[in-house]
Amino acid sequence: MPGNVFMIELSEATALEVVSCSQEKESLPPEKSPSSPVHSEREALLVGIISTFLHVHPFGASIEYICSYLQRLNTKINTGEVDALLGRLPCTFRQELTGVGASLEKRWKFCGFEGIKTT
Repeated sequence: MPGNVFMIELSEATALEVVSCSQEKESLPPEKSPSSPVHSEREALLVGIISTFLHVHPFGASIEYICSYLQRLNTKINTGEVDALLGRLPCTFRQELTGVGASLEKRWKFCGFEGIKTT
């Protein structure tokens, strides 16, 4: 149980950084800032878990690999939902193309440390 408490704290901190980064990037006044890209506590937990997963995979991972890992924790994980979540957080995650020709592959990378340097 103590491990779960740490993950929740990590996810909340990550979610706050993501919102802060998004608001600063938009350069809008706080009262006109867009709604949070993280819509629920479940999504905040996913952001924390995916961030940790990608941190130990510095060359990135495919959405299928990420979801395969997440499905070991929760079988109700949807690839489309995870892909959309990562896409809403450009200060935290970046999608890159790797390979050549027929072996071209899309990989997600964690870029949160780069985003925090510019804020």
